[in-house]
Amino acid sequence: MGTSWIIEGTVDPRWPINTRGNVGEVFPEVLTPLSYRLGVIAAEKAWRDAYAELGVTRANDFSGDNPVIIGLYGGYAYLNLSYLRILGVRAPGSSAEAIDIAFFGEGDPPPYEPRKGDRSLLSSLRILRSVLGALSTRSMPPMVSDSFAKAEAHRACCPSLNAPDAELIAHLHAFPKAFGPVFHNHMLSSGLASIVTGMLADACVAAGEPGLVTHLIGSAGDVKSAEYSRDLYAIARTVRNQPSLGAAFDIGVDGLLDRITGNQEAADFRKQFAAFTAAHGHRGPNDWELSSRNWENTPELALVAIDRMRLADHDLDPATRLASDDARRAAAVDVVRPHVKGLDRRNFDKALLAAPWWAQAREATRDRAIYLGAPTKRVYRELVRRAAERGGDPDPTRVALLDPIDELPSYLVDPASFAGTLAERGALYDRYTAVEPRFFITGQHEVPTIEELESDHASLTRSKPVQPGDVLTGASGCQGVARGRARVVMDPADAVDLEPGEVLVAPITDPAWTPLFLPSAAVIVEVGALMSHAVIVSRELGIPCVVSVENATERIPDGALVEVDGTAGTVTVLEY
Repeated sequence: MGTSWIIEGTVDPRWPINTRGNVGEVFPEVLTPLSYRLGVIAAEKAWRDAYAELGVTRANDFSGDNPVIIGLYGGYAYLNLSYLRILGVRAPGSSAEAIDIAFFGEGDPPPYEPRKGDRSLLSSLRILRSVLGALSTRSMPPMVSDSFAKAEAHRACCPSLNAPDAELIAHLHAFPKAFGPVFHNHMLSSGLASIVTGMLADACVAAGEPGLVTHLIGSAGDVKSAEYSRDLYAIARTVRNQPSLGAAFDIGVDGLLDRITGNQEAADFRKQFAAFTAAHGHRGPNDWELSSRNWENTPELALVAIDRMRLADHDLDPATRLASDDARRAAAVDVVRPHVKGLDRRNFDKALLAAPWWAQAREATRDRAIYLGAPTKRVYRELVRRAAERGGDPDPTRVALLDPIDELPSYLVDPASFAGTLAERGALYDRYTAVEPRFFITGQHEVPTIEELESDHASLTRSKPVQPGDVLTGASGCQGVARGRARVVMDPADAVDLEPGEVLVAPITDPAWTPLFLPSAAVIVEVGALMSHAVIVSRELGIPCVVSVENATERIPDGALVEVDGTAGTVTVLEY
């Protein structure tokens, strides 16, 4: 039979194609029972409700409540490509292929095959109404303020960390009910952002210039994912101008906050960094995972970015890089607009004005969903700490392998009784972490056991390094051309060798990577698409970016001189 992960979903035969595309950015690691039971199940319901509000979902689309859109197979999170394509199938003027381009952009997915029940005139009419409303947007959509209010209300209910175990457990278990409505807002804004952006992409295809979509979209302005970089850069400039602070950073980021004490410069830095943590400390790598690190509980993640920025001998302010953004957009409009006729031209003009608002809304609602969960992470880590004092495991990720509802309360009472369970599950977690998940799963018969994944891994042939003169092709992320030495970084906490002006080469990026974009000349990412995190942030920071470059971290030698063409979506290796 083989060994399966602790919790496994069941592939819905009605919607059989599942992919790691896109979700690999937000859930890059093995998914724990803690996050599945408290987060994913609530997110699934919220996503369905959001699509129902948009007009996408029909009553008979799903046969039950078990997660389908967000699946857990072979230890990793998957998105249901079959169902997400339905947004394109049922949206007027869109297509399944448009959804692939917007959200996935890589992996050569199985082609869409029409089936009875996919199309729905009623759904198309309801989606059309939603889209017409979205195209008329000229200010921040109301779901953003609603997410801010709901997140603040839930945080206000967080008990003191001195409260009894029972109160902390109650707050932990209250997370799904609070999280669902805010995630609903995120999926609502994401769906509308994808449709509005898709109109611009379709117009560029019609004009024979698909790469110009990055010029048309350009910088949206006040995007949360880019705000973190700007705020950290302000701190980096403070460090650069204060020799005593620079000397402390020169020693390394481990123990840095303990070393920066004793004078006014130190006090000012600590105040500035505390303000950053208060505003943005909820973000970090793998930040939908409730047991994960963030900038609050692991400040070294942010300190590494400050360290890299403070070494730059030139201005990293995005405003400098974005100075020609409006001119590029206007030039792209002049090229594309003549190819769009009639009502499509009118919608194209509206989409140009609406797209920035929906880009901001998508990132803001995502940010608030993570913000809402920060106290839950804090409470969870306090419970882990208390249990460790009673002989339990101090590792939050290991304890997250227990079911948070059926097992965690008993573990807190008697941690020793779960020692064998945690050891067994921890060993299984390590095995799953050591392998690569399959990129596509197209039915229940393809959900792999760990033995099958290990066999896949053992037979995997590593990609050969490219040679000088070779050109790698990906997808356009952000316009512009830049040259620099490639710096391969697999974890944002390990970016201590990234020098200003180098090209960041990463497997995936999430908000924890964002501050590393600013000192980089360009960004290359193995996965991604038009709506992916790397693309959105690089546009806001004005940094050339190419995504969906297959096996880039293996094929591009660390230190190689490369040229990144963000408009063409190419990476040229110039020399080693």
